[in-house]
Amino acid sequence: MPFALNAEGRGELPARGWDQVLLWAFSDRRHGRVPDTVSAIEITVANTHKGRGISEKMLTALRENARVHGFGEVVAPVRPNAKHLEPLAPMDEYAFRTRRADGLPHDPWLRVHVRAGGIVEAVAPASMTVSGSLAQWREWTGLAFDADGPVEVPGALAPVHCETRGGYAVYVEPNVWVRHRL
Repeated sequence: MPFALNAEGRGELPARGWDQVLLWAFSDRRHGRVPDTVSAIEITVANTHKGRGISEKMLTALRENARVHGFGEVVAPVRPNAKHLEPLAPMDEYAFRTRRADGLPHDPWLRVHVRAGGIVEAVAPASMTVSGSLAQWREWTGLAFDADGPVEVPGALAPVHCETRGGYAVYVEPNVWVRHRL
């Protein structure tokens, strides 16, 4: 998604991650702002195809496509693919955890980005927000959502906040900003 990161009032990777990048990109297009950066939004590999190097190929293609179109960098609000195993760990701690003996990040998807030349730059604490009624959350997850407070949902990077009196629940997903200079 091309957008103008260096437009007036911007310049920093946003705390609201991909939600903010999408808003900026559509606003830039509407107002005729020239984009200077490309943001990855999502790369998903089916479970049946994991372990075949597809994620590396997708990242390489994303970087090459941005370069061909004249961009000098790609940023990515990365959803670390092993973070769901530690939903209560703060993303700040998880993203910058002591690296492995080979110097690469603890998380496999962050490792792919760093091997490709990316730099783990910051955390987007509220990268993607999903809100819905309790009935929707029950349908989506198969969980009860019958008590106020945090609900751990399998696959989620952080707990979902349940508000029974209001009849809704909200998931605020943190991501990790990785910058790729081309």
